[in-house]
Amino acid sequence: MSFFENTRKPVGLGGKIMVAMMNLGHSPVARWGLRFLELTLDAKVLDCGCGGGANIKRLLKKCPQGIVKGIDYSPVSVEKARSLNRAAIQEGRCVVWQGSVERIIFAKDWSDAVTAEEDSPAVAAAEDKHLKYLEIQKCQ
Repeated sequence: MSFFENTRKPVGLGGKIMVAMMNLGHSPVARWGLRFLELTLDAKVLDCGCGGGANIKRLLKKCPQGIVKGIDYSPVSVEKARSLNRAAIQEGRCVVWQGSVERIIFAKDWSDAVTAEEDSPAVAAAEDKHLKYLEIQKCQ
């Protein structure tokens, strides 16, 4: 695997380096975008394609009494996201899962917001190659 293929699904040492680079490199656009997200202090947020967890950390600061859940299909990304947000995980304010966004189901009214930033690689790598958009629906 070439180093730059780690942008899609980080693996190994190259993936760990890429996740750290993405946490830093995506920071300006993430901070800009999150300025427009209005959340209550106790909001429940789902971050799809959470990568290395930098946005989870930002979201936890925006809703200090809330809960932020993240999902990513890369074990390397999930490991980094869990490490970065360890304190919030221990407090019960954060969960990070490894899995596909295509397969998540949440109870009606669980989330106040759903975020996905810089996620074109996740869509491109989706198992359903005909998938053009990811749609997250609350169960009825």
